[in-house]
Amino acid sequence: MYKYFSIRSVLFLLIPAILALGGCANLPKPDEGASAASQPTNTSTPVVDTIDYGILPAINSSAQSERRAAWMNDGNLWHYIAARFTLPIPNNARIQTQLAFYASHIDYLQRVTERASPYLHMIVKDLQENDLPLELALLPIVESAYRPEAVSTSNAAGIWQFIPSTGTHFGLQRTTWYDGRRDIKASTEAAVQYFSRLRVMFNDDWPVIIASYNGGEGTLQKAVNYNQSKGLPTDFWSLTKISQETADYPARLYALIIIFSNPEKFGFNPYPVPNASVLTEIKLNKPINLSKLATLTGVSHEELYRLNPGFDKLITGPTSANLLVPKGLADQFTPGAMEAAEKSAIDWGRYTLRRGDNFHKVAYRYGCDADELIKVNRLSSAYARPGETILVPLGRGEKARLASGADQMYTVQSGDSLWGLARRFNMELADLQQMNGLKKKEEIKPGQKLLVASAGHQPPPAHAAHAARVVLKTPLEPQHTKSAALKTKSRGANQYTVKKGDTLWNVARRFSTTVTEIASTNRIKTNEALKPGQVLVIASQ
Repeated sequence: MYKYFSIRSVLFLLIPAILALGGCANLPKPDEGASAASQPTNTSTPVVDTIDYGILPAINSSAQSERRAAWMNDGNLWHYIAARFTLPIPNNARIQTQLAFYASHIDYLQRVTERASPYLHMIVKDLQENDLPLELALLPIVESAYRPEAVSTSNAAGIWQFIPSTGTHFGLQRTTWYDGRRDIKASTEAAVQYFSRLRVMFNDDWPVIIASYNGGEGTLQKAVNYNQSKGLPTDFWSLTKISQETADYPARLYALIIIFSNPEKFGFNPYPVPNASVLTEIKLNKPINLSKLATLTGVSHEELYRLNPGFDKLITGPTSANLLVPKGLADQFTPGAMEAAEKSAIDWGRYTLRRGDNFHKVAYRYGCDADELIKVNRLSSAYARPGETILVPLGRGEKARLASGADQMYTVQSGDSLWGLARRFNMELADLQQMNGLKKKEEIKPGQKLLVASAGHQPPPAHAAHAARVVLKTPLEPQHTKSAALKTKSRGANQYTVKKGDTLWNVARRFSTTVTEIASTNRIKTNEALKPGQVLVIASQ
């Protein structure tokens, strides 16, 4: 029996809700062709049969003390971390399998260490202040490859891969504007809280603690209980009632510990990260335009986003928040720059996408272009998801009038044409095409939804307009009809050739007349279909 069993039992009875908390996430899919989160699939990859534990500080080898001291003071943060590793490394086959995988993807690990560079010092500082093993600074490599934008199939997000429920439990807010799971500082603080609780719950049994972070503490407790009930060993490596992913999860971390402790052996050269703070925080009490702020302060837009991935939009929300900025440029974030960024944020509001919307329609409605909307909302694609709330500019010229909701969606009917709809709704054809993201020669189809001008701007009814008579002539028209048409034409008529998609109804609307007048004049039925090539003779009254 584990010596911490009674402690865990009491905790789980007192805090049943905690048992429901899942592990952080399924691991994200490999990036760049190789991921530390993946299982080895190449059976030909050689397994490392022997491990040199001499370099590991946990072994307390006197022969390594000189090197360890050098690492503590050489200014390289990766060396500083490795010199302070304290977790014993079990000699376990699972660890060797994961070690073989990582050893065959050293280039990948080097890229990940560069990706971690802006955040590493802050993470190490939080771990040290909370008396947690510095080995945990390697865990985001396993979880997310240090990608703040990483999202798993179970909707876990951020470098620590919190699922929504666990994130909420640890105070990570999620709003239209912000997702605390992707916020580097907030999510690191949440992970520190989680590990601090787990170490008490499992009495510093770190393989179990690490596995609990992935699979959930409830799952690990049940696995321990099962082995105990069967008289089996209850150490982590003997547990069977856990998933393969959770079973391998601590092995991945231990494999990384071995590589970072002895980089030369594996041809590993971690990206050099200075052992110094490179970021500072700025308190935000009002919404600001991050794009405007980046321009005013000289920080690149990409860097400001990389340091603050918790903000879903380029406009921050109305609640208080912290902004991470490079320490070397902190003096550029003057009160004047902050005030200008705040004023720029006022010009933006929220809009919830509706069924039938696309970014061209919404952009036209609010007087901007689709590319701007996609950039401001930090969207990876131009796909408009109904129900999603986005930021839109307010008060931009005459087009902003449509934002009040006076615009309407029109469902294309059989026989409709863009030209006819533009005339029907008193619009320019180019405007109709632009606001719906249509190319110049693109055809519309029945059932398609189009954004059209407000109902209050439809054309006047036919009887109030200047009257015009429309006469049809078909290629096989009887001679008496042809004579009538010519007589009409002689009174001053124009001609129009029927095009594909024309109907009596839209032709009547186009020329401010009625279907009945057209049918009567041309001796055809009101429901008769038109044929391309028919000639419309439009005679003025």
